[in-house]
Parts: sequence; C-alpha cells; structure tokens
Amino acid sequence: MMPLFFQRLLRLPRYYLLRVKRLKGDPVYLARGFALGVFMGNLPFVPQTLLLIPLTVFLQSSTVAAIISSVIVNNPFTVTFQYYLAWRIGSFILPGRGSLEHLHNIMGTFAEKGLIDGFKEIGQIGFDTLFVLQFGGVVMGLVMAIGSYYPVRKFFRTVRERRQKKHRLDV
Repeated sequence: MMPLFFQRLLRLPRYYLLRVKRLKGDPVYLARGFALGVFMGNLPFVPQTLLLIPLTVFLQSSTVAAIISSVIVNNPFTVTFQYYLAWRIGSFILPGRGSLEHLHNIMGTFAEKGLIDGFKEIGQIGFDTLFVLQFGGVVMGLVMAIGSYYPVRKFFRTVRERRQKKHRLDV
C-alpha cells in the first residue's frame, strides 16, 4: 500500500485538470488568463500572484485560470529546473553577464537546505546574475505563453461545446 502523501501527490494532476475544466467563461477570456499565468509563472523572483490579479483585470482575462496555470508552471517540483533553464537561455542571449558559479551555489542550496535557505542565497547574488535569470525567464515565459494559448483556447472551446451539447440533450 502506498503512503497517503504519495497517493495525494499522484492525484494532483487530475485535480488541477478538473479545476481547469470546470472554469466557465469565454474560451478566449480563459485562454488569455491561462497564458498570462504561464508567462508570470516563468518569471523568477517575482511575487506572481500579487502581480497576476491586477494584470488579469487590466488585460481582461480570467484571474482564476491565471493563478491555476501559474501554480502548475511554478511549483516546488519545477522551480529548480525552471531557474536552470532560465539561466541557460539568459546566458545564451546575454553572454558574459552573471556567473555560473552563483547559479550552482543556488541550486546546491535549494537541493541541500531547502527553499528558505535557497531564497536567502538568491538575495546574496549580484544584479547581473539576477538580470540574466529574469531575462531568460521572460524569453521562456513568452514562448511558453504563446505556445499554450492556442491549445488551451481549443481545449476550452471543446469543453464548452460538450457542455452545450449535454445541456441540449438534457432539456
């Protein structure tokens, strides 16, 4: 028998899929919110949720879809890989800025000591390294947001059509 923690952990993807499926609204509105959440979830060192709420209101998109997608993209299981990939992209586009040694120190701190000590380490690195990470996160976020918008919009259109079809059959 699997421990309860692992059972709950394995049910998380299904839970989030159900949460997304149950969202109601225009598919374009929901997909815009989802893409915005994907973009913001890729930005390192930004309190995404605090910025997401005013941005979704300003851009007229779904706040709930944005928050759910931000949590899906940026969570404790993906943050290490995400920061590394943002660093690689940023250092490829902006060579010579920041230090790979700093990134290794951060990743080692996250792996050995946990999130809180990892974030303390982030606070001690230089501006150039932060800029490289942030720039890489912006590039990665734009690509992922644009890449997620159209499939998510199609997904919400399909869900909406099935819901309408089921409603017509029930009446």
